[in-house]
Amino acid sequence: MELNYKVIIIGAGPAGLQLSYYLNKVNVSHIVLERTKVAGSFFETYPVHRKLISINKVNTGFDNKEKNLRWDWNSLLNGDDKFSFKDFDKSYYPSADNLVKYLGEFATKYELPIHYETHVAKVTKDDHQFTVVDGNGKEYVSEILVDATGIGELNIPNIKGIEHSIAYTEMNNDVAQFTNKKVLILGKGNSAFETADSLLEVSSNTHLISPDDFNFAWVSHYPGHLRSVNQAFLDTFFLKQQNAILNGKIASIEQLDSGQYLVDMIFSEDGESEKNTYDYVINCTGFKCNFDHYAPSTFPELCLKNMFPKLNHKWESSNIPNLFFCGANMQCNDYKDSSTPFIHGIRHNAESLSEIIIKKLNLVAQQSRKQLDSSSELYNEISERIKSATTIWFLFGNAYDLYSKKPNGGFEFFESVPKLVYENEEQFKQFSGFRLEFSYRIPSDKDEQLKFSQHGFLHPVVSKYKNGELVDEVHMLEDIYGEWEDLSKLDNGIKELIVSNFA
Repeated sequence: MELNYKVIIIGAGPAGLQLSYYLNKVNVSHIVLERTKVAGSFFETYPVHRKLISINKVNTGFDNKEKNLRWDWNSLLNGDDKFSFKDFDKSYYPSADNLVKYLGEFATKYELPIHYETHVAKVTKDDHQFTVVDGNGKEYVSEILVDATGIGELNIPNIKGIEHSIAYTEMNNDVAQFTNKKVLILGKGNSAFETADSLLEVSSNTHLISPDDFNFAWVSHYPGHLRSVNQAFLDTFFLKQQNAILNGKIASIEQLDSGQYLVDMIFSEDGESEKNTYDYVINCTGFKCNFDHYAPSTFPELCLKNMFPKLNHKWESSNIPNLFFCGANMQCNDYKDSSTPFIHGIRHNAESLSEIIIKKLNLVAQQSRKQLDSSSELYNEISERIKSATTIWFLFGNAYDLYSKKPNGGFEFFESVPKLVYENEEQFKQFSGFRLEFSYRIPSDKDEQLKFSQHGFLHPVVSKYKNGELVDEVHMLEDIYGEWEDLSKLDNGIKELIVSNFA
């Protein structure tokens, strides 16, 4: 028997839940297919050592729910002021177990149409609809399919002898087996450093290796790069405490008669080869998307070394119409340039995708949220958004507030428009008006640059456009509190730009 829906969502992680929430609000016929017994099952296992790197700042000094989301990286968007992740965990770096509880409660509270223990075995598509077949042979049919399965499959590097390594997925908090042993960890991301930190009190030597050097999140502004919570291992490297961080490739891993492993390394700096012996090798080279459920005729085009689906500006597959992606698998469009892979980015992207899907189903164009008919209204609206907006805050440089000039005067406000929608939709091709974004970039004007840290802290930027061309741009001064409450002190000319150019 076929079950028909307007939309099928695969996966009940944060992305699937958030998208389902918004589709539910407007009664879009849809279903969420989840292979396990619980929502957010990825976090039942990961991170292995159970401490999340997503910030959960409970005490902010503010009562504004939207503003507080700037320091809450785990709550999903909802209309209930009394329901947030902080009610489940008050730690700054919270427990993954509590996140699973929260996501399950979210699914229950908002009565999301999730079918648990439903493994998607095959996806096909004809000219008009998708057919999803589960492991029991039941078929589900929809006009639109959304893959929200994320990046939950362990990456296996192409290394001779990689089968001798222990997968990060097999690690746990019992590290006794590594006592007084030499350990090599493949990778230099957060999972690698998290694992290295867990071995500090037991291993005799721990080495990390990957072709390139690691990046600090506080330098790159990408929250997936190395975070301070996983940096204890760095002290032991720089203070020469028998540990090392190496730049190089692994040519092979060979098991010796002793049970140890001979690892052939080629160092990045000089191309020299060296063989070292370890008791254990651990694979912490990250995760990737899984596409096994797609039939060959429905297989999505890939990008970024075939790790992610290739997408258009609406997060739709570049080669399969009406196949959308939601969550960490959206990264093709802003790879390592935003918060897309994390809940605090996923939730806002999912909201934008819900609007795209709803408009597609109803053939409705992008609608403005508010009409602004005076310079004071315009300035006050922009001021409030600077103080509390979250989408443009987290999706820095990849989402804009647009204030479009109307032919008969005044402005229309379009909230949180994805960058690529703004750049590709005909509706905004000849945009005239003001654009608000948060950015790490510093002004191009050399005199203005003196007012800003060369590190490039997050700050608001208001740009004026006429017929699609940039006319003027003002960077609001950086706020040492990161709160943007005292706009008169930080304005730097934004009010003058808006008021003097209102007409």
